[in-house]
Amino acid sequence: MDHTESVTPTPVAGILGVVGGALLALGSFLTWAEVTGGGTSVTAKGVDGSDGYITLFAGLVAVVAGIMMARGTRRVLAVLVILAGIVGGGIGLYDALTAKDSVLDAAAEELAPTFGASAQEVRAALDQAIDAGQLSVSISIGLYVVIGGGVVALVGGIVGLRDAGEHAAPAWTTPAPPASTIGGPPPAPVPPPTSQPDPGA
Repeated sequence: MDHTESVTPTPVAGILGVVGGALLALGSFLTWAEVTGGGTSVTAKGVDGSDGYITLFAGLVAVVAGIMMARGTRRVLAVLVILAGIVGGGIGLYDALTAKDSVLDAAAEELAPTFGASAQEVRAALDQAIDAGQLSVSISIGLYVVIGGGVVALVGGIVGLRDAGEHAAPAWTTPAPPASTIGGPPPAPVPPPTSQPDPGA
């Protein structure tokens, strides 16, 4: 009797992958940082820089892999979701920790031609303005959404990887019993043919 294990669908892992990927993609279009000062504010979205496109791509990968994983868990799909969560969430976390420097560097490079000064000089002026309380840099909702999406996708990939391992048990087959044990006792042996006298003798 064949007891081959089949890979069953695991919708939980797939749903987590899709939700995490959707959050990564959505957060890429939201505001990541905001600079306020002098009664005005300037916001920076994720897709305003290259990091936003990386998190967007990671989110799309997680969504596609999650949809396929919901139909039937495969180890390679779970690994893709894990990688997407690590890359997308990791970039979001890194940018959250370095948002101030990233925003000020970008602002200095953009404002340098206007003031006829180098980017380093403008950056120094911006630092002085922040120290004096004239400017402030804050993290916005987009980075939190990206980080949360990366965590959800990572959890979904881990769940899918665990499920794939559980359903990947090698197939085994019960050996058939000998034919002599099926349907009762073995048949009686057939006696050898006896020799007949020769009529012409």
